[in-house]
Amino acid sequence: MKQLFLEFILMAIFIIISGTYLSKFGDIIADKSGLGQAFIGGILIAMATSLPELVTSISSALVGAPDIAVGNAFGSNTFNLVILAFADLLQGKGPLLLRVNYSHILSGLVGVLLSALVVFSLILSHFMNFNLSIFGVGVDSITLLITYIISVRMIYRYDQKNPLDPDDPVKEEDPNPDYTLNKALMGFAICAVVIVFSGYRLTITADQISTLTGIDQSFIGSIMVAAATSLPELVATISAVKIGAYNMAVGNVFGSNIFNMTVIFFADLFYRQGVLLQDAKIVHILTATVGIVMATIILIGLFYRSRRSFMWMGWDAIAAATVYFAGVYLLFQLGLNVI
Repeated sequence: MKQLFLEFILMAIFIIISGTYLSKFGDIIADKSGLGQAFIGGILIAMATSLPELVTSISSALVGAPDIAVGNAFGSNTFNLVILAFADLLQGKGPLLLRVNYSHILSGLVGVLLSALVVFSLILSHFMNFNLSIFGVGVDSITLLITYIISVRMIYRYDQKNPLDPDDPVKEEDPNPDYTLNKALMGFAICAVVIVFSGYRLTITADQISTLTGIDQSFIGSIMVAAATSLPELVATISAVKIGAYNMAVGNVFGSNIFNMTVIFFADLFYRQGVLLQDAKIVHILTATVGIVMATIILIGLFYRSRRSFMWMGWDAIAAATVYFAGVYLLFQLGLNVI
């Protein structure tokens, strides 16, 4: 048992380090290729830091662990949102959301929409026996992917028409003169390979821990695996806050949450025992609902823009963090009882 936990921690460390450098190389690639800041934070960096979730969920599907695959996607979303609360604490006095643009409301709402679609699919699958599939992939998973593609295009076009405020930090000089585009691409690829291997081993180890401890896969996937695979988002968000790139920090979180929902499609694609959401437990609705409530609180805070704070944190961040820890407790209690 001790060896399993040590391997889990080691693989998590590999993912943290590789995910951090993956984010860095993704930023360099975006700079060298001339892409804008909105695309960097909301799309490219978000996809880069979400690669651990993608690899881990696919690996879970391959070994026949649907609850780890789905729990990882939803758990990562909730963990990402609580990162904003931590970032609010670090950035200094006053709420973090006062410092970012209204445009993030769009990407936040898209994340809520995708999560709600999965909740709706889980309800249909478990209560109405709806499991329509095409070539073994659920229609609900295909719908998620199509909605994601349409939404990303819409977000990109909106950001082009409504660029970030000119007082946001903009990279006027090349911050990475020692890196060429090809060198950054090579580093990105190496980090991706390390993440693929670590994510696969992390999944197998998590499945074995679940079997030996009797703790449900839903809890393992939604808390342990999700926290491990979301650490690159934590590092990237904190790094952005430290340099005052608040829009990039929030864009990274919302963008990652959008991409994490497409992870379910790719996991379903590699899941051969049936339809992924049909075989996943209904308990994932709890994790999804916690994420939706947290996102809604943050979006209300972003729209309302209250200046009130407590211990340097905005009340929206405090409320979101409270919902997260309450959800973890409830999920743990369910995980001990769900067979």
